[in-house]
Amino acid sequence: MFCRNCGSENRDSAKFCIKCGAEIMKRQVEVPTVPKSSFRTNKVWMYLLVFVSILLIGVSYTLFQIWPSTNIRSVTDNSPSGEIEKVVKNSEGKQIELSSDEKEKTTIIKESMPKVFTIFTDESLGSGFLYKKGGFIITNAHVVAGYTNVIVRNSEGQDTPAKVIGISDQHDVALLHAKDYVKERPLEIELNESVVGSEVIAIGSPQGFENTATIGYLTGIGRDIDYDFIYENVYQIDAQIDQGSSGGPLIDAKTGKVIGVNSLLYTGNTSFGFSIPMYSLLNLVDQWVESPMSEHEVASLFDAYGEYVYEDQTLGDKIRSYFDEFWGDYDYDAYYDDYDYDYEENGESYYFVEEDVAEFVLDFRDNYEQALYEEDFYWIEDMLYPGSTAYNALYAYMREVSGEGVYFDFIENTVTDVRIGEDSAVVSTYEVFEFVSYDGESTLFEQKKNYTIVIDAAGYYQISHINIK
Repeated sequence: MFCRNCGSENRDSAKFCIKCGAEIMKRQVEVPTVPKSSFRTNKVWMYLLVFVSILLIGVSYTLFQIWPSTNIRSVTDNSPSGEIEKVVKNSEGKQIELSSDEKEKTTIIKESMPKVFTIFTDESLGSGFLYKKGGFIITNAHVVAGYTNVIVRNSEGQDTPAKVIGISDQHDVALLHAKDYVKERPLEIELNESVVGSEVIAIGSPQGFENTATIGYLTGIGRDIDYDFIYENVYQIDAQIDQGSSGGPLIDAKTGKVIGVNSLLYTGNTSFGFSIPMYSLLNLVDQWVESPMSEHEVASLFDAYGEYVYEDQTLGDKIRSYFDEFWGDYDYDAYYDDYDYDYEENGESYYFVEEDVAEFVLDFRDNYEQALYEEDFYWIEDMLYPGSTAYNALYAYMREVSGEGVYFDFIENTVTDVRIGEDSAVVSTYEVFEFVSYDGESTLFEQKKNYTIVIDAAGYYQISHINIK
């Protein structure tokens, strides 16, 4: 340490200089100080920070007491898209909706799937969807053309029968009715025209791959196409569809409403589809809902039936064999000479009256329906000539079907011609009825029949032979 007076060097512990005797002063380290004004400012901020922290703690505690807690988790969606859905649930287990676009599309698909069906006929398959409460299902006409009864399969693989109650040979649309879905809530329908660029979802069974959902865009509107049917102002879409998609719904990906019926596929260098707008076909479909077409009208529209209509070929062959066995082919013109009838009793003569024999055949049909329902031959016994072919055939047939749990629904019976001969009369009819087997299989029959009528000794009309033309 150096003396500040004379500059001599001394020991560090020396208090006085060994040379000049002056007191030695130790050097102090200079420490910067905080001005009083700055200290006060920092102190204010510190108090403010403490106050805000206390306030936040109090608010958080209050919210924790009055607001339900939430649990956010991710679950794998079972829909065909395989996307991940975010689910938020409160303390009561109720789901809280999130505003995620991906979640919205997934939800739309999940909610729509149970209302979209695969439609089967003997020859092909297509798609359809629940249109209106009451079990009404829309599909394409080309999917069910030539059939009055089809099978619809839901997203869980359950099959149920459905009837075609409306079909057009100009516009590619048809309406089915399925009793099993009478109480089901249908898909929502968009009543207005959609715009180009709308994101869409197509659901159906392309190439038989059921419950398939594809996402795309509406790429064009106002297209007119003439291809077996007249397609007017149809939508063009790039969502993937294929054979089997026909009749399935085209859904707006934002609203979940059905905007069209997928109907056509264009394949070239690129593939795209066409969908019939819902707004363009509602009037036609609603007419069928209010006033369904008869089975005869449906069957005759496409001229696809011939003499018999079979939705199940094995069942149809079995039923037809009954008619072939009991009635077969018969030349009713040759029947006049088979029997010698005496139409006089106690000097009284009996005659055929055209209107009377026609009415008699219609009454017979009503009694025959009741006989099948009651499984009792009594209802028609006195209307058949004893020992005749008609008597024996119907007696055997009723014994064959009684107790089998089958059901007959007589739909139409029209007299088309009456021919009066010397000994008999022949009444021609056009008849339609449905045969439902014990296991629910349904078969529609269209038949043209000739009833040969004779007069018994008491003057009553009786049927001696029934010929299916």
